[in-house]
Amino acid sequence: MTIAALLPAYRYLLALHVISVIVWMAGMIVLPAIYARHAATPPETARAAGFAELERALVKRLVNPAMYAAWGFGILLILTPGAISWSAGWWWIKFIAVLALSGYHGTLSAWRRRLRDSTNRHGPRFYDIATAIPVGFVVLIVAMVVIKP
Repeated sequence: MTIAALLPAYRYLLALHVISVIVWMAGMIVLPAIYARHAATPPETARAAGFAELERALVKRLVNPAMYAAWGFGILLILTPGAISWSAGWWWIKFIAVLALSGYHGTLSAWRRRLRDSTNRHGPRFYDIATAIPVGFVVLIVAMVVIKP
């Protein structure tokens, strides 16, 4: 199913989708770096509380809205005639990678709650390594969209 009325807005939808994805990815790269500093801070201190507030604000004001926007504009693009070919393999790889990124987004939220509640199970090095996860997905997704193998 496509919606022909979306065709004149295609370039705007695409621009808004790309902008949303960039903001979403930036947040998902920065969050684990902040978590690493938080994990190195003794719990129940003012500094730990400050990290928890920074993380909450970043997720609620930036990362979550950017993810919702990326999904929303992405769905509108899918509904735009000629935007994708459902039989193209690259499209399905991209879609699965976006689903995985959304799952990682949920994992970041779980880690944030554990840090906030002082039930964290990971050290700073773990979170430093986790910053590479969204980067890997971005490389895969951009390659699929641009190269369309």
